Amino acid sequence: MTRRADIHILSLLLVLPFFFYEDLLLAAVLAAAGLFVIYKEKIHNALSDLHWRELIFFIYAFHMLFGERAFAYLGFEPLFLTEIVLTILVFSYAKDLMQIRKILAVYYVLILIGAGFAMVYFIEFRLDAVRDSFMLLYALWVPVVYHVFRDKSHYQLFLLFLKMFIVLKALAYFYEAGMILLGFKRITFEGFRFGVGYILPSLIVVSLFLPFRKIGWQYKLISLVMIPAVFTIFHRSIFFGIILGLLFIFWLGTWVSRRTIVLYGFSSVVLLFAFLVYYNTLVDVDIFRILDQKSSLEEGNINYRFLSWQQVLLKFNEFFLLGYGVGKPVMYAYENIFYSTINLTYFQIRDLGGNAQPHNSYLNILARFGILIFPIFLYALIKPLRVSIDLIRYKNRDGDDFYSLFLLNSGFLMVMYVLAFFNVVLEGPHHSFPFWLAIGMLLSFERAGNFSYRRIRIVHSGRFSKETN
Repeated sequence: MTRRADIHILSLLLVLPFFFYEDLLLAAVLAAAGLFVIYKEKIHNALSDLHWRELIFFIYAFHMLFGERAFAYLGFEPLFLTEIVLTILVFSYAKDLMQIRKILAVYYVLILIGAGFAMVYFIEFRLDAVRDSFMLLYALWVPVVYHVFRDKSHYQLFLLFLKMFIVLKALAYFYEAGMILLGFKRITFEGFRFGVGYILPSLIVVSLFLPFRKIGWQYKLISLVMIPAVFTIFHRSIFFGIILGLLFIFWLGTWVSRRTIVLYGFSSVVLLFAFLVYYNTLVDVDIFRILDQKSSLEEGNINYRFLSWQQVLLKFNEFFLLGYGVGKPVMYAYENIFYSTINLTYFQIRDLGGNAQPHNSYLNILARFGILIFPIFLYALIKPLRVSIDLIRYKNRDGDDFYSLFLLNSGFLMVMYVLAFFNVVLEGPHHSFPFWLAIGMLLSFERAGNFSYRRIRIVHSGRFSKETN
């Protein structure tokens, strides 16, 4: 088989999963647009340079970020795609993973703690004990990501993926909007909400505020679509995450990135207000009334979170030293009623349509693993922040597009930190992956050579010499 044929096959492998988790029409549109961007941006050449294990990772990462829950749960319960891919990557990177680096040590500790809790509670709670322990076991993604992103070409590939994400998410958004306006789909959740995911749109919005030289104005223009898209999703945690991310990169950034943040911030406000007025004329939903309702602390979604946090903290107060343990639900809510006594398994609660996980992953870990282990988890979260602050020394290198990518990575991390505080993130594969991905990429950022100095080569010509970059 020729190299050209291999490249075409790799391109198809990247877009083929759309047909597994999107409806046929949208999958076909996304696949066609994806192939167009792949060949336009020469992503197929970058894919052909990858080792097979790196190729598996990047195809998985691409669709995990794009498809989120729909892609994460492909497979058969309890064996889903995530567990299969993670197992393959762990075995293929076994030699690297066995050489524990100091920067990764705390994540190995979290993995061991999660495995220990799973074994202790397995006899009593079986699969549910393993399920809960993955809150810490998924930290295994950090060393895997650290070793995958060992070269700056892998960060360049992520930047190329970002271009694809911008185009494909815009198409998915317009498709959902078109289906609703044509009457084929209904707005059924919180008054209005498009089914295009919310982690990746948040990442695209953050990238919009950065002075990427390698992302042309066409992609910048298309990415503006994500501002009303993020609004229509209307997760308050998304807004907090984006704002915190932008404040963080404003602090870390150069005067160029700060100017860009101010410029696009003003444009975003104008665009968003225009969208609200236009949207109200097309759909029979009073957006401004919903905004007023959702800004109230009495709103049901906010109340639910406060009540769920209260339930979890009660469990923590009872078992604050060694934790509540894993395998049994820490809370149970059904039709907005919380029950203090829980005699059901996770699967029974799910079948009833109830809720068994609090919308705060940090409190969930605190309650389950206790006050003795929680500081270890906090240290694992602080470590990439210290790395970000340390890398500020590279901020004055003009012309280096990788500093913008570093800022995007830092902003992405802030978004995930906020989402984990207000949502069920670390407990499942679809949202825990981008959480640990952002950490792993940031820890490996400098090691991959992204901030290497320009090399100067001296070329001798007779009595004279000249310098070239």
